[in-house]
Amino acid sequence: MSAKEVQGRRKERVEKDLTTGSVLKNIVFFSLPYLLSYFLQTLYGMADLFIIGQFNGVDRITAVSVGSQVMHMLTVMIVGLAMGATVTIDKAIGGKKLYQKPLFI
Repeated sequence: MSAKEVQGRRKERVEKDLTTGSVLKNIVFFSLPYLLSYFLQTLYGMADLFIIGQFNGVDRITAVSVGSQVMHMLTVMIVGLAMGATVTIDKAIGGKKLYQKPLFI
């Protein structure tokens, strides 16, 4: 297999046109990685609570619960900032304003 064929196959897998087709389907497809990561973090917090609940008292369960919610909040904030930075960088690249790209990286 030549290098051009490999590169062509990579492009086919990576590119997804979100401007055509069903809006709901595109939104769900686009948000699946975020939803999956949020679900896995929720499972992690539940596992922590389960393990602590087996061996310790109410005060420690409360501490783990609050810590889990703080981690959720931080994760959402960091993901939101990363999405915003990605959009800003993509706008600079798409508008051929490459001089702005280093400002955001």
